[in-house]
Amino acid sequence: MVCAGCQTAHVNSSLTATTRFSGNNADAQLNFWHELATRHLTSNDEALHGLLLYADGRDDANTYDKRVATLKSRGLLPASFSEPADDAIRRGDLAVAIVNLLEIKGGWVMHVFGAMPRYACRELVYADIYPPSSPQQTFSGAEFVGVIGKLDDYQQPVVADATAR
Repeated sequence: MVCAGCQTAHVNSSLTATTRFSGNNADAQLNFWHELATRHLTSNDEALHGLLLYADGRDDANTYDKRVATLKSRGLLPASFSEPADDAIRRGDLAVAIVNLLEIKGGWVMHVFGAMPRYACRELVYADIYPPSSPQQTFSGAEFVGVIGKLDDYQQPVVADATAR
C-alpha cells in the first residue's frame, strides 16, 4: 500500500535536455539559471548540472549518469546515490554534496559518521545557506538558485568589515 503524499515528485522535462540550457557558453548558463528560477521543482539532473556549473564554471558531463559519476568520483556524492534524473532533488541529498564541496566538517555526528542528509542539512541551515527545512523536502527552481547564491556568499571573504575600519 502506498500512502498518499509519500511518492517522490517528478519533473516532467529537464532543462538539461536541450543545449539552449545545458551548454557551457555564457548564454546557455544564463538561460539555464533564468529558466530554472521560474520552475516549480528542481530535478536531480538540473541540480547536479547547477552544482557542476557552480563548482567548475562549466559542466562537461552531457548526461545525468556522467554528472553522477563525476560528483561521486570527487567524493561529493556518496557511492550509494542512485536517484532517478527526473525525481525532484531532496534537500538532504543536495546538502551532502554541498558540505562535501565546501569541506564543512560539522558537529560530532558528522565527524563520526560523515555527511548524512539529516546532519548535512542541519549544518547548511546553521551556516545560513539553507532555510530551516527537512532533508526530505524538495526545492523549487527559485529556492535552488537562491541556495547557489548563498553558496557564493558563504565562500566570499568578508570584505565589508575590513573596509569599514
